Formats: sequence, C-alpha cells, structure tokens
Amino acid sequence: MAHTASISQLQTPPWALVNGELVPYTDVKIHIGAEALTRALSVFEGVKGYWDSAGEVFSIRTPRRHYDRLCRSASLFHIPVRFSYEEFLAGLSKLASELLVPDKDLWFRPTMYVTHGHWGEATEADLVVTAFSQRKLDPDPMRLGVTSWRRASDLVLPTRVKSSANYVGARMARIEVRRLGYDDAIMLNDAGRVAEATGACVLIAQRGRIVTPPTSESCLDSITVDILESVAKDLGLTFERRPIERTELLAADECGLAGTISELTLVAELDGVEYEQSGLLAQVRQRYLELMRGDLVLPDVDLVPLVDASREALAG
Repeated sequence: MAHTASISQLQTPPWALVNGELVPYTDVKIHIGAEALTRALSVFEGVKGYWDSAGEVFSIRTPRRHYDRLCRSASLFHIPVRFSYEEFLAGLSKLASELLVPDKDLWFRPTMYVTHGHWGEATEADLVVTAFSQRKLDPDPMRLGVTSWRRASDLVLPTRVKSSANYVGARMARIEVRRLGYDDAIMLNDAGRVAEATGACVLIAQRGRIVTPPTSESCLDSITVDILESVAKDLGLTFERRPIERTELLAADECGLAGTISELTLVAELDGVEYEQSGLLAQVRQRYLELMRGDLVLPDVDLVPLVDASREALAG
C-alpha cells in the first residue's frame, strides 16, 4: 500500500546539512557518548516543501511555525538554540537546491541532537537537517488497530515536545498492530480516550462535524491540524477540539490521520469497522492540497518560496 510515513527508510540522499554546512549523508556522525544517544535527547520537526500546481515554484509550508515549535521543544528540554529563523530557512533552501527534483515534493527532518554536556550542564546541540523526496500521489486509505500501548501523559514525557524519546512507545504500538495485519495503530491516553496514531493526529467526522482531540489529551500540538481547521472553516464546516472516547471513534462516519507527511490520509478500517471514503474529510483533504499547491490562499497559512529551489534555478 502506498503510505508515506516510511519515505525516509527508503532513500539515501547524497547530502545532509550539519550546522548549516553540506555534509555527505553517509558521513554524518554523532559520538557514542553524546546525550543524543545515551539519553535519547533530541528534538525534531517535519517540514514539507511543495511544488506549485504549475511545477514552477517550490515553497516551504509554514516554516516559521516549525522553527518556533522546534525552539519550544528545545526550551522545554533545556537545549539551547544557537541559530536564527533566517539561518534555519537558509539551511532548508541550501539543502533543497541540492536534493530537489522536478515533480517530487520534499520532506525535511531538522533534528537537534545533544552532542555535548551532561545532565543539563554545558549543553550543546548540533542541528542536522535531512530531506527526502515524496511523490505527488494520494496514499491508499489505511487500516488501523487500537494498540494496548498507551500514549504517555504530559507528566511522563511532555507531549508538547516533539522528541525522539516520545516515539519509543509509538514504535512498540506499531510493531504490535502490524503483527495483526494493520498499517498503523491508534494510541489511547492514560484515561482510555483517543490520543493519536503513532506518527499523526486523529480526526473523525460525524453528523456533519469534524472532531479532533486537544493537546491536553496527550497528542502533539499539530501544525497540520491547525491548517486543516482553517481549511474546514473556509469550507463552512464545524471543527471541534474535544476529547474522543474509543467507542465514539468506532461509531464515527469517517476517520483520518493528519501530519506533515501524511497530510490528511483517510482511514478505511479500524478494528474491523469500515469508514466512508468520500465525505467531509475527503473534501478537506482536497482543499488542503489545493492550498499547498498555491491554488488557494488562506490568510493564516503561509507558503515561503525558495528562490534557489525553483525549476528555473535547478535548470540553471
């Protein structure tokens, strides 16, 4: 099935960016004693760049919001940030100019790895940016199962921190449900309500409304969900953020997973329950892609063109 969550596992790009400098991808190294390895101390982002519908201009979706969230994650983990937004954006542009090809979008993974310091003393981190091509194809609807593994609460692993450590439980959950033949897992929180999938947020549609859990339910503070809310409201649809019980999820008309890579991927089945594929979420997904391709403009969603990564620049 054509799912997009594993694109980084299938590619070995020639270049990565380390503290603003291009480095061969296979030469990027972290010392075995670094807290990035000994304590899984790293924070990251997923940033998506899109070609416009004409295939002429390549733009990054909401880069400032991703930078701000990366800085917030780092601050909550007491990791100093020593690069500006302008340097962050320039780095994405430099890497895109080396890796971008016509007719394929690009997904960036900026990661701050703690490379120096000990238990919060004299902490320093390297910013490593990798990027992977993504085909402009609709993913197949997914089949999901509810896992027995729970999403940790904010008091265990801060849910507002986009940290590699937060995905250890997600890894266990995905392994569990794949043994049952599912593509991904729905994780519940410690109260038994819906939190998120292993790498994306959960949306449902029922009785003409779109509903998603708030961050207080142990799910990521999602930039993509914020954008989808703007798209839904532009379509005149009701969008709610509130707790979702497990049985409400099973009784919903539609279900989808939202994230930078998955965009809004429809769910075909959850634990044997089938969902509609041509309802409200399909409308929102189509409108979201129009927004990403520059065919729709919303005042609170910005696409930042990268001059060095345009088709004309690549041809030159």
